[in-house]
Amino acid sequence: MTRSKFGTRRRAVLLAGLAVAASASLLLTGCGSGQTSSTADTVPAIDGIDADLNAANGGTYSVRNMTVDFKVEGYPTGSDARLALALYNNTNSPVTVRVSSPAAESVRLVNPSATPSPVVQPAATATPSAGATGTPTPTAPAAPPAPAQVGGPAEITIPPAGFVQLNQQKGSYLLLTGLTGDLNDGNSVPVVFDFNGQQLTANAGLAVPLSPLPRGPKVVPDEGHEADVAPFES
Repeated sequence: MTRSKFGTRRRAVLLAGLAVAASASLLLTGCGSGQTSSTADTVPAIDGIDADLNAANGGTYSVRNMTVDFKVEGYPTGSDARLALALYNNTNSPVTVRVSSPAAESVRLVNPSATPSPVVQPAATATPSAGATGTPTPTAPAAPPAPAQVGGPAEITIPPAGFVQLNQQKGSYLLLTGLTGDLNDGNSVPVVFDFNGQQLTANAGLAVPLSPLPRGPKVVPDEGHEADVAPFES
């Protein structure tokens, strides 16, 4: 029986097409089952520390996005540092939160828009003198009182199912005063939150800068200085 050369050629073309399709299918299957996409386990960065505490009366208390305001050179021992965070009361009762830190002399709630109370200076008064002339001698005014500490004790009352944001942009913020150690990009400071007697401790580090840090000066070699490159050998 004689076979048509056209039929043979068509079968060859069909077989070649099937082989290419099978190879492509194997490659796609291998890529999907044997490897993991580089973005499959990617977790978005969070600028700040989150922490939760189960409330004794049901619900939770939460600290969200807690950071220390960024400062290029960090904070040396004895300096003050601003905290930024949000506090959530996910319960059916109001809660008073008291904030402290073992790494600072105190933690104070600062409200820059608050009007300070006026200080009244006492006037000089005339009192009888023991001198021979008997002329009353005015006494010196009392020394002015020492300036009040910045802000007040860090106590915040949050209503049921409420929250409060504390940062410089919103107005009121928490201030760590008198740090007992250096605080920079390589460490953090512990902050203690007391929710009606229940305590939660979380560590606050420096915030991520909002803009790229300035680069150092460009290094330019001295005039006539040859590049330190090994000569090419043929």
